[in-house]
Amino acid sequence: MLNLSPQQSRIRAAILTAVCASMLAAANCSNSPTAPTAPALKVTSISPAMGSTTGGTAVTVTGSEFGTDTTVTVAGVPATKVTLQGTTSLTATIGATPTAGASDVVVSSAGKSATLARGFTFFAPTGNNLPPTISSVRSVGPRANQPSGFANIGDSMTLIPSVSNAESGATLAYEWTGEGTFTPTTDGTTSWRVPDGVSPAPKAITATLGIIETFAEGAVTHMQMAVPFGFVMQVHDSKKEVLDMGEDFLTRFTQQLPVDTVLHNFSPTCDRGDGRSGEAFDVEKNQREVIEDVAAFRISRREPFILNFRSTCFTSDGRPQNNVDACSSFGVHWEGQDKTRGNARFVVNGIDYVSAVVENNQWRLCHSSFVGTENFPTLGITRSIAW
Repeated sequence: MLNLSPQQSRIRAAILTAVCASMLAAANCSNSPTAPTAPALKVTSISPAMGSTTGGTAVTVTGSEFGTDTTVTVAGVPATKVTLQGTTSLTATIGATPTAGASDVVVSSAGKSATLARGFTFFAPTGNNLPPTISSVRSVGPRANQPSGFANIGDSMTLIPSVSNAESGATLAYEWTGEGTFTPTTDGTTSWRVPDGVSPAPKAITATLGIIETFAEGAVTHMQMAVPFGFVMQVHDSKKEVLDMGEDFLTRFTQQLPVDTVLHNFSPTCDRGDGRSGEAFDVEKNQREVIEDVAAFRISRREPFILNFRSTCFTSDGRPQNNVDACSSFGVHWEGQDKTRGNARFVVNGIDYVSAVVENNQWRLCHSSFVGTENFPTLGITRSIAW
């Protein structure tokens, strides 16, 4: 320990005070190390540095301190598909903007933002390249002669668009949307699996086709869309619809309601109108000659139900029902009184064959042909009948 005089002690204290003052900013007159400077969020480049006002340009952005929450905006429009490649690089897709020119690139992360001023330049398309047009769509079903726009529940349909495009160098991307499952191909044709759970049927379901055209002008690639086209498909539960109408017809026939009421589901034009006119004759004859016992009437639906467009159905005795799209049949039991035999009681059992057609995408009945036996218990008569 130094033995200093009072004057020497005052001089030593003054020297130490001056030294401390000169070192205060650097070390605060202590032995503590200087704290490290925190790294800053930066954006240093974007590549490519130009693209279309229509959006869709894929870019790589470089900088520092990119975090997992990093977002990117260009001209104030959020980029999409932002994918971090590390703390110094990311990829993104530029959004569309209405204004051409140089724009700021802004990267944000952890509550901070960094800007690359005027880092990306937008170019607008000239308008010389016209968008593609969709003029029509037709459907092809799994059955021969199946009408376009008609599908049965669960059908796998092929949708075929008619598309025109004035420019040959463009690339077209097709997208189908709607209920069901779409499996597209490169030319816009798609396989469409119609939903199984359509109810009530028939039900109109729309499949919409969108097209994005990609084309180059100079060093910039642009995008534009065709006007979307909606194709309406009538989805049917054909078996249920036809069998419901057939049972309705035979029930009304038994109730001996007015002819037009009985035949309200029949087509007046199917098979040149022969089916309906023939059945009108049978309805009128039944009402003239018999009294039906409605309480005794029984009906059952039979298999098979046949869906076969522009075909022919046949009864068990070989009679054809021509120019039809579906064949069905019913087991029928009738009882009543025959006016032509002195009101003798009759019992009829047999099969009624009912055909149907699709008209304007709706099922209509076409023919009804009966084959069976008729018994008159009090007269001891049993005979085969057909009408």
